[in-house]
Amino acid sequence: MLSSFKIQNFKSILDLNLDFKFDEGKAPNGYKELDTVVFLEPKRNNRYIPCLSIYGANASGKTNIIKALDTFKAIITSRIDNLYIPNKINTKYVSTLFELSFFIKNKEYTYLVEYNKDTIVLESLKENNDIIFEISLKKQNLIKVSGKGYTEQRLKEILDVECCDTNKNQKITFLNRIATNYSGLNKIISDVYKAIKEDIEIYPINMFPLSFGMEKLAASQDYKAINASFEKITSLLRKLDIDIERMQLDRNTTKLAQPIDLQSQPYSISIKDNILSVDYIYSYHKDIDGNEVKFKFTEESEGTQIIAGLLGIFLSALDRGATLIIDELERSLHPLLLTEVVRLFKDKRYNRKNAQLIFTAHNTDILDADLLRISEIGVVKKNANKGTVLTRVSSFEGIRNVTNFRKQYLNGAFSGIPHPYI
Repeated sequence: MLSSFKIQNFKSILDLNLDFKFDEGKAPNGYKELDTVVFLEPKRNNRYIPCLSIYGANASGKTNIIKALDTFKAIITSRIDNLYIPNKINTKYVSTLFELSFFIKNKEYTYLVEYNKDTIVLESLKENNDIIFEISLKKQNLIKVSGKGYTEQRLKEILDVECCDTNKNQKITFLNRIATNYSGLNKIISDVYKAIKEDIEIYPINMFPLSFGMEKLAASQDYKAINASFEKITSLLRKLDIDIERMQLDRNTTKLAQPIDLQSQPYSISIKDNILSVDYIYSYHKDIDGNEVKFKFTEESEGTQIIAGLLGIFLSALDRGATLIIDELERSLHPLLLTEVVRLFKDKRYNRKNAQLIFTAHNTDILDADLLRISEIGVVKKNANKGTVLTRVSSFEGIRNVTNFRKQYLNGAFSGIPHPYI
């Protein structure tokens, strides 16, 4: 569960901090009896928001916030090569910095990586503000990582040989190398790496096949698990008042060493653990005489297909307590459906493990839905001096949760809207 994310010198962003604190003073009266998740509390008196919706004009930098998170994750799971994309308008900084703070159970971790086009300049990991390791161009503090025959000197050799190129430029994070090649050495590093890699899911585009969502939710290639996730998704899909009587999944699996013979055009093809899975998905509607008519699921509207894929990803994140980050969530969705899928993260029946949803949007109808609180709405604007800046509605004077957010936003009270004139 994320508590903050600092971005410095990335694309249009010069210096921005995403703060996920519940920024509304004391808790509302009777919040424990509400059906709605008001805030997440991974640790006593540490309250954070379950949702952050990001609004703003075109080219204000909303997508760059998502890209920054995606780039941060790519640096940790791969290398820094070709990932240095600084702000070209304001050259105040000569490196890019990302700093993520997040909770694993009731402990808060802060991981920082700073880099330029050539090398990682600074890397550090803290647990509840205690340094686990810190690496800069001048010194390395690795004493708390050492153990089991791995002295601090041995760890420095690993850093030099496995993380750096022949010019001694660090290209791979120490966090990555220890977690992947020496996973038994330090549990904190392994847990942090796993949490960032697996529990922060970033989707730069809202378009997922239903099969992808099924596999995410099932977390297995076992047919019973896949079918159970299919039933869970389609059951919820029908609750959204979509005109489908029932749905059917036919999954065929083939070992890759054997010839593949597809009898008809499948809905989806996936490969995992050297097994080819081919899905045929059908939906059934009633004709004017009340008889069932069979359709390929690809014949359904784009919006229906998109929301079906979304449901699997959403339910998977909720089951695991993961953080889900999606750009332009409202793509091809009716405003009422958009509200309902966001509501999953605000509903205590579904969000029992501190899952979070971060998304960008232009559709303002959700601001009228009595769903998002003032801490959960961020407005982005951009200028040459400050770059992309995000301000949550809770920071504006005189705004309360009973305020009509949509009207205020469209009237320019929070800025972050275009003023077109043709």
